[in-house]
Amino acid sequence: MQWEPPADPSALVVEEHLGVLELRGPGDRPGTGAHVDLGAAVARGFRQLPLVRAMGERAETVADATAGLLGDAWLLALAGFRVTAFERSPLVARLVRDGLVRAARDPRVDAAALARLTFVEGDAAAILGEQSFDAVLVDPMFPPKRKSSALARKDVRLLRAAVGDDPDADRLFAAARRAARIRVAVKRADDSPDIAGAPAPDLRFEGRTARFDVYLPHRSAP
Repeated sequence: MQWEPPADPSALVVEEHLGVLELRGPGDRPGTGAHVDLGAAVARGFRQLPLVRAMGERAETVADATAGLLGDAWLLALAGFRVTAFERSPLVARLVRDGLVRAARDPRVDAAALARLTFVEGDAAAILGEQSFDAVLVDPMFPPKRKSSALARKDVRLLRAAVGDDPDADRLFAAARRAARIRVAVKRADDSPDIAGAPAPDLRFEGRTARFDVYLPHRSAP
């Protein structure tokens, strides 16, 4: 039987196991939940990733407006960008802070990349206006994939169960366009429509399961 997260977010478990804070479903075995592990990323070939290509060649500073478990933010830091990662869910922020503490003493973690990563707990839509970045990445929690054979990873489904959808993605997109000096990249599932209310993207970078719609500043920001 396919694993499914609980319908009630209050049934989720946040608990430490062997020194790692994890999020898991009720009844799941300890050690099988979602957590932050920066040491698991293999540091090679990053410049060829659609995520990195979507940032462009001129960008040096990047804001990840929807950091989640730091997957994309950490890849960008490894690729050489100075990254500020925002996460508004207090529950997810707990997991992130735990992961960063462990990363600081993990010999697998690139210390220079870790120094390029800054984490901020808060709503990026409200905070982005206080500073600007070369590029802003927006990864709203998009609907489950329409292809029933292509379910998201367990950690992504756990994250969705914990934080729900992002009904205010248009507000975040508008804030990102005001804060970005060079470009905004919106991450979408490969079979998802464009973000609601957005114009057609200027560029698009396709991956195996996701794509990045890129908006350049020559268009009027909302």
